[in-house]
Amino acid sequence: MSQLKKLALASLVATSATVNAGGSLDLSIANEMVRVAYDATKVGSGLHVSADFLHHTDDGNIGSVGLHVVDVRNEDPDLYIGVGGKLYGFSSDDDADVSGGGVGLGGFFRYRLPGVPEVSVAGYGYYAPPVISFSDADNIFDADLRLQYSLIPTARVYVGYRYTGIKIEDVSDRFELGDGAHVGLRLDF
Repeated sequence: MSQLKKLALASLVATSATVNAGGSLDLSIANEMVRVAYDATKVGSGLHVSADFLHHTDDGNIGSVGLHVVDVRNEDPDLYIGVGGKLYGFSSDDDADVSGGGVGLGGFFRYRLPGVPEVSVAGYGYYAPPVISFSDADNIFDADLRLQYSLIPTARVYVGYRYTGIKIEDVSDRFELGDGAHVGLRLDF
C-alpha cells in the first residue's frame, strides 16, 4: 500500500474519531477517476473536519484532510458556507514520477434554490501558494462546482466539474489530476 493511501486511511480514521456528530459520505466517478470524501461537523461548535482521496487510473492520486469553521448562526437554511484549509498530498503514476503537497486555503458552499428546494448548487475552492507547497509542488489549485438534486433529505445525486491543477517546479505545464466532468452521490447521516 502506498504511503499516500496509508495517510488517507489514517486521516479518515482520525477524523471520524474526533467528531461526535453527523456527517456525510461523498462518492464521485468519471471514466478514469474515483473520489471518496468524508465530512463531519461537531455539534454546536461550527467545527467541520474532512478527509478525501482521489484516484485517477493514468495520472495518480491526491488526498487531503481539512479543518474548517461553518457559520452556525446563519439564519438562511438555504445557504451553507465553510472556510478553512486542507493539507494536500499527491503522487503521479506517469513517467514524471512527481510527488508533493501543500496547505490549501479556501472554502466550500451549498445553496438550495428557494423555489425548488430539492435542487442546489455546491462547490469548493482551495489554493496552496508556493510558500506553503512542498516537495515537487510549486502551487496547487483544487476546485469543484456541481448541480445537485435531493432524492430524499439525506441523499443527493449530482453532476459536476472538477479541476485540480498542480504547478510542478521547473515544468511549464500544470499537472492536472482528475479534472473534468463527474457524477456522484452524497449521503448525509
